[in-house]
Amino acid sequence: MRNAFFIMGLTITLGTPPVLAANSEATRSVTIYHSPEMNLEEVDRQLLDQVGNGSTINFAAFILSDYRIMDSLRGAADRGARIRIYLDPKEILTQQFTEKHPFVKLWRTRGVDMKIKAVDDGFMHLKAYSISNVILRTGSANDSVSGLERQDNDILVITDKVAIESFNRKFESMWSCTSNTSFEFHE
Repeated sequence: MRNAFFIMGLTITLGTPPVLAANSEATRSVTIYHSPEMNLEEVDRQLLDQVGNGSTINFAAFILSDYRIMDSLRGAADRGARIRIYLDPKEILTQQFTEKHPFVKLWRTRGVDMKIKAVDDGFMHLKAYSISNVILRTGSANDSVSGLERQDNDILVITDKVAIESFNRKFESMWSCTSNTSFEFHE
């Protein structure tokens, strides 16, 4: 089954597994969105809410505190996507988590794996994710309410295969680092 996905002039065909339509202009497309003129959370949620069975998401976030983005990631996993989330430790260490916190719920979701960069290894400052080698979302916007809605930020949605593969190689390198830690929650 294929789902047509349309967002502000960018058309991408997602299937199981997602594929770009042959000879599509989307194969080399870059679309830029800016906040606060536009709510960038809506762009992220539209992308993530299209992801389902057989898809993969490689998600690198300096900050992941927007509850609705976490809900969209959980929804993608519930629909059968495999999600890997790589985080900077700074934001995690400042949070007061509870059993019902959306981050804890995301961490416990089947199909979601999380790794945290070691504190001593410097910042992991990326704000990017790839969806099944079809889409790369990157830019300056952190996955926080202020970063997506109120600050001067941007999101670039890229469908160039070379750019997506480059990000995925970087993600694999970070993901496989032996000094990474795991998120732990104990109430």
